[in-house]
Amino acid sequence: MNADAREALPGWIALLVAAAFAWRRTLADAAVMGHAPGTMGMSLVPFLAMWVPMMAAMMLPAIAPAGMLWARSIARARNGGDRLGRLAEFAGGYLAVWSAAGVLAFVLMRPIERVLDAGLVSGRTVAAAVFALAGAYQLSPLREACLAHCTSPTALLGVVTSGPARLRDLRAGALHGAWCLACCWALMAVLALVGLMNVAAMVVLAVFIFIEKTTRYGVAAGRLAGVLMLVAAGAVLAGVTP
Repeated sequence: MNADAREALPGWIALLVAAAFAWRRTLADAAVMGHAPGTMGMSLVPFLAMWVPMMAAMMLPAIAPAGMLWARSIARARNGGDRLGRLAEFAGGYLAVWSAAGVLAFVLMRPIERVLDAGLVSGRTVAAAVFALAGAYQLSPLREACLAHCTSPTALLGVVTSGPARLRDLRAGALHGAWCLACCWALMAVLALVGLMNVAAMVVLAVFIFIEKTTRYGVAAGRLAGVLMLVAAGAVLAGVTP
């Protein structure tokens, strides 16, 4: 094992351990809540208590490369504890963005649920619209530009190093999280549709996000997902799916 790999190993282990604890909490929540779509009737605080561990479970393994890059991009820390502290602050900034996204998701889903409960639109129509919107975004140049920043964050994180040192690691994680949110929100919209606590869907999306963010197949995988979403929209409209 070379020096860089030895240096990165504690950070990788820390993120994977944190993700494992988040998965444990998420699986426990899923066992209690089931996997109904939308907010599952929860108010904001319980919804966020479910959302944040779920995001940590799905996302933390995929941010490890960017976190390791960030930990080495400024002056090297003198000991592993300092490096882990930097990485923890980076991950905290990243999850803060996804926590804010949870608030936005809740605000958007509640009126849709009220419209559905009132019978003003059908669930089939909403499902087809979500699949179509998500699929179109997956195939858009904007999404691929966001993915490029998310998977190659060197230039973005370099901007942060030129700013004030105070909370630098937190800001770096938040900026990386914002690019990640920009390229992954469509996937989360589909997850909300099939059930946020749908464990099978969570596992599939977590694997997809890891491949997308850490391998050279990210663009192709995203396009394939977009095509499948558009096919799903057509199938829902045609009444092929329940």
